[in-house]
Amino acid sequence: MPVFENLLPEPHNKIVLDLLFDLSVWHGYAKLRMHTDDTLAYFDTATVVLGQSVQTFYKITCSYYHMTELPHEYAARGRREAALAAKQPSSSGKGKQKSGPKFKALNLSTYKFHALGHYPNTIRRFGTTDSYSTQPVSIFQIALLLSNI
Repeated sequence: MPVFENLLPEPHNKIVLDLLFDLSVWHGYAKLRMHTDDTLAYFDTATVVLGQSVQTFYKITCSYYHMTELPHEYAARGRREAALAAKQPSSSGKGKQKSGPKFKALNLSTYKFHALGHYPNTIRRFGTTDSYSTQPVSIFQIALLLSNI
């Protein structure tokens, strides 16, 4: 039996398996060292399919499960808040009531998710990520700095 089967009840299990497959396909295209017009077209399609899978996972599975901080995250937040409260003078003598672990949700409004759609066109314009380096720019900047000394 595969490792990821029957982790969750249906339909969530199918959604997670589809998402894992689509992530694997997308990652496979992203890691190719050489692309053709066909592989880039498939990569475009895989990116659209991945976006649809992530949206389905977000709308159905994420909204079904109530997710909170892990115990060590909750404890660390409590320690940070206690240290901050110890630095500030007490105003009314009332302590802040402890609440439970904070609710956590998948945040699709991050650059990491936004950038996924740009990978195929970036490869079209600049080539695969193993074909260029930032090292020449860094060496040029160091040489420029040293020449100004």
